[in-house]
Amino acid sequence: MNEDRQRVSELLGREPRGDYEIVVRDDAGDPVVLKNAPLLDDGTPMPTRYWLIGSEEVRLVGQIEADGGVDEAERELGLDLIGEAHDRYAAERDAAVPAGHLGPVPSGGVGGTRTGVKCLHAHYAWHLAGGDDPVGRWVEARLDERAQRQRLDTEPTITIDLDTHATTVGIGGTSSVIPFGVENLSENWLRERDPPGPAALTNALGTIADYADDITHEHPQIARTNDVHVRGAVAATLARVEIGAFDIPTETIVSRDALEELFRTVATESSADRATNPGLASEHVDLIIAGCCIVLALMRRMQLDHVVIRTDPGAPDDVAVRTAADHVTDSRTA
Repeated sequence: MNEDRQRVSELLGREPRGDYEIVVRDDAGDPVVLKNAPLLDDGTPMPTRYWLIGSEEVRLVGQIEADGGVDEAERELGLDLIGEAHDRYAAERDAAVPAGHLGPVPSGGVGGTRTGVKCLHAHYAWHLAGGDDPVGRWVEARLDERAQRQRLDTEPTITIDLDTHATTVGIGGTSSVIPFGVENLSENWLRERDPPGPAALTNALGTIADYADDITHEHPQIARTNDVHVRGAVAATLARVEIGAFDIPTETIVSRDALEELFRTVATESSADRATNPGLASEHVDLIIAGCCIVLALMRRMQLDHVVIRTDPGAPDDVAVRTAADHVTDSRTA
């Protein structure tokens, strides 16, 4: 296709000088890897059978090379294993030399290399095209690791551990501790009256919100997350009370509106009335308000439209809460 040849020329920065076949394309159909003829149009040997031309792939592999990837790959894989790959590559390429050709022929292995690694791009190209290349697999693993690190930096998984005397917010590989859990938040603000007064509820929510503000300011990437997990016995109780039963499915969708309504209900009931709520265990009658305060304050600051509370089988007190919204904003390290 003329369009393909034009695009290949754009990616190479020049007109191709020999026959080739596009053997790998990206999801949009753009060329990524070429399979070259072993001889150029003028008969010059072309040792590189597979050529990486995808702009993003070239850029990413170039970063690994710039960080010392060639030497690192050689150290980790060893010259013997790499040498065997060179032999396989050369055998495939050389078999494509036209019968009866009497002129110069390509030599070496991947990218014309006889020993070791010359170019990670050539190895990765062969790997993408289906070649048995340990260096190409090594490059792919490094790219996957970098992509994972970038994902954690930009879209971190957030874990909220709702404990008795602290709430831990884990973001990627770091964590921040809010020094209030369901027990000491209740002790400090919510037990003077039954039910708690408006000022006490405002103070409890505000205490968590202040820490939430600091955490999200320190970790602005929270605003791009779509994965939030909440664990703890009282968190599971919130799901049970929302459904109105002790037996709950693995995943329970709870919108912020529903949690706001649940909070208004339990926060204005006496402990005796709260105890009649289906799904509310007796040991959590005095703690469910604090649980609502913590989760709701975090949801407000993180701008969560709703959460999915997941109770892991065999661990009824652990729940994973994931958002299906776009959201987050604000929290504070202790």
